[in-house]
Amino acid sequence: MSHIEPNSADRLKIPIPVTQDRLKDLFNQRSWTWFVDNEGDLGGRWNGYTFYFLLTGTNQEILHILGGWGNPINPDRLPEARAFIADWHRKHLWPKVCLTLNDQGVVNIRVENTVDWESGATDEQLYQQIDCALGTGMQFFEELNEELSL
Repeated sequence: MSHIEPNSADRLKIPIPVTQDRLKDLFNQRSWTWFVDNEGDLGGRWNGYTFYFLLTGTNQEILHILGGWGNPINPDRLPEARAFIADWHRKHLWPKVCLTLNDQGVVNIRVENTVDWESGATDEQLYQQIDCALGTGMQFFEELNEELSL
C-alpha cells in the first residue's frame, strides 16, 4: 500500500461537507455576483435567469439548484410548453424541468438539479454540479424561448 504525504502536490482531495458559506466562497473564486434573499436562500443571476442554491435534507447535505425562467406564459400555451418539456426530457438528462400553474392561471417553468452530498464533496465535484445546472438550465430556457417565440 502506498503512502501519500499530507503536503504532497498530488495528494487526494478529501470531500468535505457542503455549506452555504462554502458555496459563497466558490462563487467568489469565479468572481460571480450572488445574493442571500430575505429567507436566507443563496441565489444569483446568469444571463438574466435567477438560480437558487438550496441545502436541504436532515443534515443539509442535499444541494438543490433551482432556476426560474421568469417568463410566465398564458394557459393557452400550456400544451406547447408541455410538449416541449416532454421532448426535452426524452433527449436530455439534465435539467429536470417542472411546470406549475398558479392560482391566477399563469404558467411558470423552472429547472432543477439535485445531488445528495451526504459524504461531502470536493470543490471540483461542486463546480461540476453547478456548471451542469447553470449550463443545461440556461440552454433549456433559451431553446424554450425560441420554441415559444418569446
